[in-house]
Amino acid sequence: MSSEKNPSSHVFGGEIRDSKFETRDSHSGFSLIELLIVIAVMGIMTTVAVFALRSSKRSYAPDDEANQIVSFFREAHQRALTQRQTQRVTIDRVNLVVRLMDEGLLPGGDEVEIIRGKLNGTVAMTQPSIGGTLIPLPPGPYNYNAAVFSAPTATPPSTAQYRFRADGSVVDPLGNSVSATFYFTPVDMNNSSQTLVRAVTLFGPSGSTRAWKYDGTQFISGAL
Repeated sequence: MSSEKNPSSHVFGGEIRDSKFETRDSHSGFSLIELLIVIAVMGIMTTVAVFALRSSKRSYAPDDEANQIVSFFREAHQRALTQRQTQRVTIDRVNLVVRLMDEGLLPGGDEVEIIRGKLNGTVAMTQPSIGGTLIPLPPGPYNYNAAVFSAPTATPPSTAQYRFRADGSVVDPLGNSVSATFYFTPVDMNNSSQTLVRAVTLFGPSGSTRAWKYDGTQFISGAL
C-alpha cells in the first residue's frame, strides 16, 4: 500500500501537523494594543493641528480686519464720486458691525444700506501700547490722530462715522473735515506679538486710504 503525503503537512517530533493551521491568518486584523497606539497618535496630531490653526487665524485676523475697513472706505469713496451722493461708513464696535449707507438725496431719509460686514471680536481697534508706551503713529505726513469712537454711554455707543461726499472729501457727523488712523491689534496682544499690529490711514481732504504694517519699531506702508 502506498502512502501519500499531504504537501501542506510537516512532521515534528513524530507528529504530523498541518501547516495551514500553523500560519497566522493575514486577515485577522489589528490587536487591541495596536488600535490604542493608532488612536493615541491621531489624538496628538489633531491637537497639534488645532493649535496651529488657532495661531494662524490669530496672526491673520488684524490683516483681514484692516483689509475689510479699507474695502468699505474705498467703496464709499468711489460711490460718492460716481453716484454724486454722500455715502456714510459706520463702524460699530459694540455690535461688531461695519455698514456702508447711501444717504440719498432726501434730507433725513431715503437712506439705503449698501453693504454690511461683520467685525472680528478678537481684534481691537484702539491704539495699542507696549510696556505702557503707545505705539507711534505712521510717519508723516500720514501721522493722523487715532480714530475717535463715541463713548460707551453715548447713542449710539462706541461707534465712528465717516461721510464721504461727492467732491471726494470725508467729514465727520458735524461736517468737519477729518483724517484718522485706525489700528488693528489682537485683543490679547503682548510684547512678542507687536508685529501683528496693522493700521489704516484715511485722509479727509481727498478720501484716500493707505495700509500699514508695524515692524516692531515703526509703521511701513504697503499692502497687507
